[in-house]
Amino acid sequence: MKCSKKYYKDLDLIRVVLCIGILLYHLNILKGGYLAVCSFFVLSGYLSCKSLFRKEKISLKDYYLNRILKIYLPLLLVVFISISVISFIPSINWFNLKPETTSVLFGYNNFWQLSANLDYFARHVNSPFIHLWYIAILLQFDLIFPFIFIGLKKLGEKINKHVPVLVISILTILFTLIFYKFSLEDNIMVTYYSSYTRVFSLLFGVTLGFLHNYYGKLIPKFIKNDKLNKLIFYLYLLITIVLFIFIDSKSILFPYAMIVVTVISCRLIDYGILDNKKKLSFFDKCIKRLSNISYEIYLVQYPLIFLLQNTNINWYLKIIIIILSTILLSLVLNFSIKLKENKFKVLRYILSSIILIISLYGCFRYIITEDHTKEMKQLEQQLAQNQEMIQNKQEEYKKQLQEEENNYLESLTNLENIEKDLKDVVTNMTVVGVGDSVMLGAVENLYTQFPNGYFDAQISRTAWVAHGILNDLKNNNMLGDPIVINLGANGDCSLDCKKEIVDLCEDREIFWLTVTNDRDVNVNGELKELSNIYNNVHIIDWDIISKGHNEYFIADGIHLTPKGREVYTKTIYDSIYNHYLEKYTKQKEQLINEYEEKQKNKITFLGNDILLNVFENIQSDYKDDKFIIDKNFNYELIKSKILEETNNNIVFAFDSLSYLNSNDYINLINMCENKHIYILVMDKQILEALQEYKNENVIIIDFYNEIIEHSDYLMADRIHLSDEGNKALSQLLKESINKK
Repeated sequence: MKCSKKYYKDLDLIRVVLCIGILLYHLNILKGGYLAVCSFFVLSGYLSCKSLFRKEKISLKDYYLNRILKIYLPLLLVVFISISVISFIPSINWFNLKPETTSVLFGYNNFWQLSANLDYFARHVNSPFIHLWYIAILLQFDLIFPFIFIGLKKLGEKINKHVPVLVISILTILFTLIFYKFSLEDNIMVTYYSSYTRVFSLLFGVTLGFLHNYYGKLIPKFIKNDKLNKLIFYLYLLITIVLFIFIDSKSILFPYAMIVVTVISCRLIDYGILDNKKKLSFFDKCIKRLSNISYEIYLVQYPLIFLLQNTNINWYLKIIIIILSTILLSLVLNFSIKLKENKFKVLRYILSSIILIISLYGCFRYIITEDHTKEMKQLEQQLAQNQEMIQNKQEEYKKQLQEEENNYLESLTNLENIEKDLKDVVTNMTVVGVGDSVMLGAVENLYTQFPNGYFDAQISRTAWVAHGILNDLKNNNMLGDPIVINLGANGDCSLDCKKEIVDLCEDREIFWLTVTNDRDVNVNGELKELSNIYNNVHIIDWDIISKGHNEYFIADGIHLTPKGREVYTKTIYDSIYNHYLEKYTKQKEQLINEYEEKQKNKITFLGNDILLNVFENIQSDYKDDKFIIDKNFNYELIKSKILEETNNNIVFAFDSLSYLNSNDYINLINMCENKHIYILVMDKQILEALQEYKNENVIIIDFYNEIIEHSDYLMADRIHLSDEGNKALSQLLKESINKK
C-alpha cells in the first residue's frame, strides 16, 4: 500500500535556516555558514530514503526522471543563463568556462575543482559555479543511491530488518572515520570537496531514514510534552546557528564541527517530523515558500555574487541587491519550470520561453567556447619551474649576501688590525734612506727606530748621485719601501733629475726632507712642485718643523745636535706613520662606503604570478638583486615585507590577483620614504591615480597601454602573460629600472 505524504513545516524551517546560512557565508558575513552543507546532505539522504520507502514498487525510470526535473533541469537553466549573461559583459573574462561548465554538466565539478586547485575558503570569487561542487556530489549520490537502497531493502525483507540498518550504520561510521582521517591531512580542500569524505553526511541521513522506517521516531518515550519537544528542536537549531557563527573554516575545530552539525541535523529531523499539523500561520506559509525555492536560491546566488563582485556599489547596498535579486530570480525560475500547474499558465509559458531562449544561447556559447586547459597547464608547469628557479635564486641571494658580508668584514678586520698594529708595522718596515751628512749624523738613531732599514749617507753628497745609488740598490733587490731622501743642502739636481729618481722608484712611497739652508740652495720650492706632480712623493718639511729650535742644531744651523737627531728621526717616523694611518683610514672608509652603497643600491622585486612569469627572462639582468614572489601576496603581506626591507630600490610587480587598488599603492609608496620605487601598472584606474599622485621617487612602468595595443600579450585568462607579453615586459623592465 502506498503511504500518504505528510507535510512537516519544521523541516522547511530547517531548510530555510540552512539556506540563509550558506547565502551569508557566500557573502562573507557568516564565517561558519559552510557547515550548513552538512545539514543539507543529511536532509537529502533522509528525504531520498523516505521517498523510496513510500513507493510500493521502485521505478528507476521514475526516480531518475524526478531527479532530472527537480535537480538537473534547474541546474542546466542556471548554468546556461549565467553563460549568456557573462558573454555580454566584456570586463568579465572567465577562461575556465569550457572545462568547468563541462564538469558541472556531467556531475564531477567537485573533482574538477580539486584538480584545478580552487580554494572555496579563499573567497576569491573567480567563477560563478564555484559552489556547484555540492550539486555534483548530490548527482553522484542520486546516480547510485537507488541500487544501494534496493539492495539494503531486499536484505531487510529476506533476512531481517536489523541487517540493512546494521550495514548502513557500519558504512556511515566507516566514511565518517575516512572524513576525519583526511581532515588531519594538510590539504583541507580534499576533505571538503571529495565525494569520499563528504558522503558520510548523506549516509547519516540514509541511516536515519532506515531507522525511522523500521523503528519509528528516535524520541525518548518519556518525553511526551509537545512544548518540550518543540523546545528541544529549537535548542538544536540554536546550537547549529551558533556553530555557523563561530566555527571558521580555518579553525582546528573544523572537522569536529562538521561531524557535530551532521549529528545535530539528524536530531533536528527527529524532532522536526513531530509537528505535521496542516494548519499554517502566515509565518509558516512564508517559510514554506522560501523552502520551496531553496534549491533555486542555492543555484542562483553565486552567479549573482560573481557578476556584482567588482561593481562600484556601497557594500551594504550590494548585499541587499544580491539577496533580493537572488530571491526574485529563484521565484521566477521556480515558477517558470512548473508548466503542469494551471495557475498563471500563460505567464509561465512566456517566462519559460524567455528562459529557454536565453539558455539556448548560453548553450551555444558553451559549445563554441575554446578550451584553454592545455595552455593553462603549460603555464602552470612553467610557473612551477620558475618557482623552483626563484627558490634557488633566493638561496643564492642569501649565500651571496653572506659571502659579501664575510668578505667585507674580513677586509675591514684586516685594515683595522693593520691600523691597530701600525706603529710596529712602520718600525719594522724596510725603509731605505739616502742622504748627506745630516742623515749621516742621525744614522744611529735611524737604525734604532727602523731596525730593518738600510741607510746610505755621506758627507758633502749632492742630489745628483741619488739616482745611481737607488739604481744599484734596485738592481741588487735591496730597494725597499718606503724611501727617505735627504739631499740638496750640498747641491741640488734639476727637476728632470728628480723625476728620473721618482720614476726609478716606481710606485714606492718617497719621503723627501726639505733643507734648512734653502736660501743658499733653493731646494724646497722645487721639492714641493715635485710632490704636486707625483702622488707617491711626500714632503717632510724639516725646515718648518725645526724653525726656531736652535737646540736641534750646531752653529751652522744644518747639522744636528743629539737632541736634533732624536727629533729628526721622530719626524721621519711620524711622517711615515701618519701617511700610512691616513691611507688605511681612507681605505677603511672607502670599503665601508662601497659596501653600504652596493647594499643600498640593490633592488628588491616584490610580485606575484606576473613577476614569476617573467622571471626567467630578467634574472640574468638582476642576478645580484632580491626577488620575493608569492602568488598569495595581498596588501597586508606586502606591508610586512616592506617593513623588513633595507634595499634602496623596490619594484612592485603585481597582477590583478593581488587585489591592490590605487590607495593601497599610495600607502605603500608612503611607507617607502626615501626609497626609489618602481610600480608595474596593468590597470587603467591605478595608472590614472598614480599619474595624478606625483612623487619624484616613483617611476611608473606603464604596461597597461602596452596590453591595450597588443592583445596577444595576455593569455586566455587575461591575467597571465603570453610569450610575447613576457618578452615585452622584460624589455620594459630593463628600460625602466636603473640602478643609481
